[in-house]
Amino acid sequence: MSEVKMIKFVVKRYDPERKCFFTSTYEVPVRRGMTLLDALLYIKENLDETLAFRYSCRMSICGSCAIKVNGKPMLACFTQVLDLGTDTIVLEPLSNLPPIRDLVVDFGPFFKHMKDIRPYLIRPPGEPEEEFIQRPEEFKRYWPLARCTSCSSCVAACPASIDDAFLGPSALMSAYRFMIDTRDAGLGERLKLISETVWLCTSCNSCTLVCPKEIDVSSSITEAKSLLVEEGRIARRIADVLEAAMTYHNPLGRLQARRPEWMEGLEPPLPLASELGRAPRLLFVCCLPAFEPRHQEVARLAASLLRSSGLKDLATLGKDEWCCGDHILRMGEKGLFEELAEHNTSMFERYGVEEVVTLSPHCYYVFKNEQPYKGLGIEVRHYTEVLAEAVSSGELRPSRSLGGLRVAYHDPCFLGKRSGIYEAPRALLSSLPGLELVEFERNRENSFCCGGGAGRVWTEEAEPEKRPSVNRLREALELGVDVIATACPFCTCMLEDAAKVLDVEEKIRIMDVAELLARALGLT
Repeated sequence: MSEVKMIKFVVKRYDPERKCFFTSTYEVPVRRGMTLLDALLYIKENLDETLAFRYSCRMSICGSCAIKVNGKPMLACFTQVLDLGTDTIVLEPLSNLPPIRDLVVDFGPFFKHMKDIRPYLIRPPGEPEEEFIQRPEEFKRYWPLARCTSCSSCVAACPASIDDAFLGPSALMSAYRFMIDTRDAGLGERLKLISETVWLCTSCNSCTLVCPKEIDVSSSITEAKSLLVEEGRIARRIADVLEAAMTYHNPLGRLQARRPEWMEGLEPPLPLASELGRAPRLLFVCCLPAFEPRHQEVARLAASLLRSSGLKDLATLGKDEWCCGDHILRMGEKGLFEELAEHNTSMFERYGVEEVVTLSPHCYYVFKNEQPYKGLGIEVRHYTEVLAEAVSSGELRPSRSLGGLRVAYHDPCFLGKRSGIYEAPRALLSSLPGLELVEFERNRENSFCCGGGAGRVWTEEAEPEKRPSVNRLREALELGVDVIATACPFCTCMLEDAAKVLDVEEKIRIMDVAELLARALGLT
């Protein structure tokens, strides 16, 4: 017999009569190979017959047993208890769907959205029935997307799904699956169906991370946006951002000649690669820090900190720096992204760039993962990685106390979920004297998106109650923190806007990690 281990299960349950949640705790003897569903059945049969949960096939095919496990949606029948590596497991009903009782949610809204996109082949009326020949390469395009079991895990993890107007990741992915099926004749109809709400997607990648069938849901939604862009089915607010990036090489529509102005007040300013002729180590500033006063301040501090950490040869492209193109790519404009990327890569090659340090996680991610950037083989680091190493080595020694400042760190999606960088920003914050680091309940891989990705930082039109940033700020207020720290200019922008919406600017501050480090070093 295998060894038995006692595991504590904390089950957050919904009471439909009182219309509120309550918590029940159970001790369950667990053996190797026992699934979460096995544990729930044990509880119901031996400890509490009133516990309600849903299941059917017990083979991870039907998707009906999806629940939140330690904050992350999972299939109860597929997930083995001991594989979670913890002695306490918190089970909750899926988010973004109405609770019915205990762990059971109403899948009605989910299936309504699925029905709306008509998840079946649409054929021209009156067409004679005959065999449809499909080449293997055509089949392979859509087949990886056809494994969806409608478990709703992606909806539960999706920040945009707090807005019930959003069709949801699974419905959008399924719509795209039929769009690229050569047997389907409903492209125009499907594009019309998704054209209004698909732009609410932030490309945070949560849907892909939680999918039990390992479907790349996020990328399929981006591809669906590309089809809309190709067809010209985009709202004016979307077109304005894309036109600005095409005309001015940045989504803000600012003159490129003004890009180096962020260095005003930085002594000495960073040398320009064009003046040096060769710049092996480059600081890529990003559009918001280059043009917006609030973020220019962070850029100057970050540049000073990077030089103090030992990067004496740091240079910048100045007006030769164009938008990295990440937001443009996630908005579906592949051609414009390629134009922006080809310019930047040509600058990297011209000036012999070997290492790029980025301020924005979006620049970091796109340089490391998307062609043509990836093909250059350049080392890419986020500024928090560089500074964390400098603090660890003693190159930087923060000594000024921050006076008991209570700080919650917000994981940017493109730094955390997409790039796996969780420890460097936390190491920096933990090194600061007089700072109490507090974790959001939703953190690291389960962190909740600020809502600014995929261009939404410029196109946000959702009502305040339906904005992910407002949702996140309320979470921070419940924690009672003084500061939300982050390491992304777009997160800072969205969370500061949320503070204005809730009128709590005097109660809670949004600060970049670089600002807090600079304060502890006595630079501000």
